[in-house]
Amino acid sequence: MFFAGCAGSSSSLSESAAVKDAKAQNREIDKQAALEAMFQKFLAAIRVDTPADTLLEMLTDPSENWLDELERHAMSYTEAELDTCQFYEIYSILLYRLYEREHLWEVSEDRMLWLYLSKAGMFQRFTSLKLGPMKVKNDRGSIGLANSPEVPIMLFEWDDNDWKLDLVETVPLITKGVEATAVKKNWTDKKLALYWLDREYHLQYSRLDESLFNPIGF
Repeated sequence: MFFAGCAGSSSSLSESAAVKDAKAQNREIDKQAALEAMFQKFLAAIRVDTPADTLLEMLTDPSENWLDELERHAMSYTEAELDTCQFYEIYSILLYRLYEREHLWEVSEDRMLWLYLSKAGMFQRFTSLKLGPMKVKNDRGSIGLANSPEVPIMLFEWDDNDWKLDLVETVPLITKGVEATAVKKNWTDKKLALYWLDREYHLQYSRLDESLFNPIGF
């Protein structure tokens, strides 16, 4: 009876572990489906004039805070202070100032958010590329380009039963290839940001020069 009891306990434990594994797998499948649904909703949102509140709901809290801080920097940072920023932050600040100088804004608030996620924003152009399958590992989701799906270029975080875009971690992944140019040419991040801005907007606007390194009278 003693040995029979032990055998029964072992079987029960084994069954319990199998049930737990099955539940874990089902949770991953559910998360995968939720991430794919969220991403499709995200793509649809940035293709139209979606209100800022709706877009912000798709971002992690640190991402929202980062956008607010970056907008403040765009309005106040001097040339010297730009040197404390990363390339992608400098580029965003210069683009923000270009929009201000050329009177290109279509919104009165959440302008840095609009630069990134509007129908004419950076992510609209980026997500037009051919993307690979979405992947989920625990509470992190990712997606890469179709030609290199194992290399993530967008990251997502599971937050309160919803997926959110981790913009803070995603933007450096997107600009990583561009930043390699600065290393090859021995350029500063400011010079690279200005070069990239000129490359994109040279035929549309004049004075894409170092005047953008300082605030322009907000």
